Amino acid sequence: MPTNPLEPNPKRDARIREVATELWNDEGKPAGGADAYLERAADLVGMEESKGAGEIPVNELPPAERDWGPIEDASIQENLGEFPQHGTDQGEQHPTPKPDKT
Repeated sequence: MPTNPLEPNPKRDARIREVATELWNDEGKPAGGADAYLERAADLVGMEESKGAGEIPVNELPPAERDWGPIEDASIQENLGEFPQHGTDQGEQHPTPKPDKT
């Protein structure tokens, strides 16, 4: 059973550094060193420790016949978030005032 990845584990940390060095070497030893690969190495080590996690069987499924209620028409989503009086989204407004044309 895998240990908690949030708890300090010197053996796991050493494995992460080892994988980071391997990744760095495989990339041709670019500037930044192996430390630049620590996050990716931690992800890979986590996957190694959790083999088969996605294969856990699901024993309880929801009933096949379920009343989900009425289905809304997709056209109601067409203008979601727009102001009817302006015809534009909030994100399209300019934060600074426009210069006067006088």
